[in-house]
Amino acid sequence: MTGGSAAFVKFLRHACSLPRPPFFSRSFLRARRLPYPPLSLLEARIASYELGYRMQTSAPDTFDLKHEDPATQKLYGLDHPATAEFGSQCLIARRLVEKGVRCIQLRPGGWDAHGSLRSNHTSQSRAVDRPIAGLLTDLKQRGLLEDTLVVWGGEFGRTPTTEGKVTGDKRGRDHSPAGYTMWLAGGGVKGGQIIGSTDELGFVPVERPIGPNDLHATLLHALGLDQHRVVFGHNNRDEIPTNLGGEVVREVFV
Repeated sequence: MTGGSAAFVKFLRHACSLPRPPFFSRSFLRARRLPYPPLSLLEARIASYELGYRMQTSAPDTFDLKHEDPATQKLYGLDHPATAEFGSQCLIARRLVEKGVRCIQLRPGGWDAHGSLRSNHTSQSRAVDRPIAGLLTDLKQRGLLEDTLVVWGGEFGRTPTTEGKVTGDKRGRDHSPAGYTMWLAGGGVKGGQIIGSTDELGFVPVERPIGPNDLHATLLHALGLDQHRVVFGHNNRDEIPTNLGGEVVREVFV
């Protein structure tokens, strides 16, 4: 999710205000299906249209934050311009969890600071710190955190060396996939611990290195899925998410 709450829903219009395309109406599709009971593709098409209709009728209320009490809005930082945007994302995420949505992705700002890293990371950290703390607090007090796995991270960190202009606040850092940090909360995670460490420069792992495939295996395990049995199609081949190997990081869990 990106942008404020208005950005999430500006493309949504109430389903009743939209013209129903007669050719793809549910009654038409069902009538076409009757002579051909084995047509699973047509059945899937019907289900897809019905899902789209239900989403359009239920989404506007879910994304409307004005009915949240002021204390909750303040908890997420909606009362301050620096935190209001990501706070809205986090609050909407909690509402989606309550609705039973199984996977939610939030994307705060832009952290790719090849220049002016200090000012970039300072403002980005300020924008997310209060909202993410509010989300964890709110999920816990509503009894939702134990069944919700929260993952914070990206695909790489920043190098310990600078790049770009070296004067003033213009210095930045390049991408660093060799060593970086992610954190997990909720969902059976044992909090208050650090697993692994990097060298003194923060460049490469020197203790308990964990790769992306290990993370994928760990997340699948947290969801009750066997990494070796989750299969998806790619280029006409059956693949698994950890096809290059991956071990569950069991220390993560209680």
